[in-house]
Amino acid sequence: MFLQRLNPASFSCALKELGAHPIGQAIMAQKAQLLSFKITNLPLSATLILKQEALRVGAELATPKNCILAREKVYDCLLVGTLDQLKHLTQKCAKQDFGLKKLAKELETHFTPPQVAPTLMGIVNVTPDSFYPNSRFEPKSALEQIYKYLEQKIAYIDIGAASSRPGSLYIDANTEIARLKELCAEIKSQSLYKHAKFSIDTYNPKTAAFALKHGFCVLNDVNGFKDPFMFSVAKEFGVQVVLMHSLGVPLQAQQQLTANNLWEDMEAFFRAKIAALQEQGMSDIILDVGFGFSKQMPENLALIKHLAHFLHFGYPLLVGCSRKKSVGEVCAREVQDRLAGTLALHLKALENGASILRVHDIPAHLDILAIHNAFLQIP
Repeated sequence: MFLQRLNPASFSCALKELGAHPIGQAIMAQKAQLLSFKITNLPLSATLILKQEALRVGAELATPKNCILAREKVYDCLLVGTLDQLKHLTQKCAKQDFGLKKLAKELETHFTPPQVAPTLMGIVNVTPDSFYPNSRFEPKSALEQIYKYLEQKIAYIDIGAASSRPGSLYIDANTEIARLKELCAEIKSQSLYKHAKFSIDTYNPKTAAFALKHGFCVLNDVNGFKDPFMFSVAKEFGVQVVLMHSLGVPLQAQQQLTANNLWEDMEAFFRAKIAALQEQGMSDIILDVGFGFSKQMPENLALIKHLAHFLHFGYPLLVGCSRKKSVGEVCAREVQDRLAGTLALHLKALENGASILRVHDIPAHLDILAIHNAFLQIP
């Protein structure tokens, strides 16, 4: 006899290799997926009921030690259990009052995350002031970079003509369009859009419309659709949109989110913006957690560590940590030496649910994609 410990993430592959019955595989795989949740401000009555019901299905609800005295009206709790256990728990909670019906519905959204094969988005900045010098291109060199991406079969190519780095200044649409004109003409005349999805990175609706008329099919608004005209442009062209959490482009005075309000703020932001897009008939959405935008290094790392939270919205997740300030703060590296830290963060992001990585360094990221995909196939 030999006992080998397995990574729980490989249990489904191991079941398949073992030759278990397909129905049995589906049932047993749910028993190997461990999920945990933090619940804040849960009413006392709901806390006591949830504790009891969790224990009945084999899960656990951790509460503060003074909860046994029942002196507070609400409590923060930690819920943990297998997917199978939590599915049974939601069935029980759906029959209860005190807010447990609502909790059951929210839990259910976390049970079936979107299944999207991970891919890359290559960056092309037609700007003189992007924070990473090697990503700054003139029109001619930008075209060379685009053709290189096409040779590498990169799924998305994200082109921007206005920097959103900290301290950058607002760039008007006419300036952006002047910088983009030559690229857009080539993309349209040579039908390059047939070989990759071109994404326009802008906060100006006029710029977005110009690019979309030239074969771009993705609208990446770093301002988080603050401008209502951006909704109109997206609807008119029927494009895929990247909805990034942002409190505004860097030129605007903005608060820095902290751990105390990060999750609730982002949850409210995504709910409101998704609803607004859906009201306009748009459902082809990618969510971007806005790594580095109005967030400090601890918050940025927390976003990557708990990225799977945002899968409950049901949309693919885009992550862009490439060579950003937080990487430098953790690794004590200047921007030109942040590739290794970037790769480590992006691999963690893939493991935690990211579908698209927005990157500067394509060859190195193709390698981590290959490693990530190979791991998924190993029992």
